[in-house]
Amino acid sequence: MQRVKLFEAAHKGLRNALSQFSFLLGKCDFNNSVDIAKLHSLGKDVFMMLSTHANDENSVILTALEEKIPGSSKQDMEDHERLEQEQDAIEKLLDDIKELNAKGAEASGSGAELYIKFSKFHGDYLLHTVEEETETQRLLWENFTDQELHAMRGKIIGRFTPEAFEKWQSYIMPAITQSDLLMMLGGMKANAPEQFTKLVVMAEKFLPAEEFTAIKEKLK
Repeated sequence: MQRVKLFEAAHKGLRNALSQFSFLLGKCDFNNSVDIAKLHSLGKDVFMMLSTHANDENSVILTALEEKIPGSSKQDMEDHERLEQEQDAIEKLLDDIKELNAKGAEASGSGAELYIKFSKFHGDYLLHTVEEETETQRLLWENFTDQELHAMRGKIIGRFTPEAFEKWQSYIMPAITQSDLLMMLGGMKANAPEQFTKLVVMAEKFLPAEEFTAIKEKLK
């Protein structure tokens, strides 16, 4: 029986968002206000998700793990602090570029700097997620039951506003396997019909039509 993977769905959503930002950043004409507006809007999604995720891991998952094994959360916590500092610098630079463009000033130099800084951050962040999905997840499996892990996930989800939850799903749903999506929707259908209805609406909105039709058929 497959155990609960506490990080997987969120990390797939984050990888999706980060990759989209990296792609758009590489194509961005930093003297084009439309390109910059699109990049800035996507960046705000990415930075919101990164901040929320780090806070949820620190205050729920890593806090619980630290209580079981003192010192076990040290590396992840330190990684979060370091990555947050890099993220803040990138977000400020993105805001500065938008402001430069609004003033009609040249932003290509700042854009080149943003590209390099984000590329380094992107690589660092992916390595961090792999560490969590292997070493941290192993510690969670060794020290918590699946019921306890489900409770942690529920506590995290319960913190989201409806708007934030939908934003996360817009990146998670297209990035997870169809079987995992069916498992999530099937569980909601059995245990939380109102939430299930909302998730189906989101799935139709965020998935390709063909994929949504196949999922809907399997949920009957």
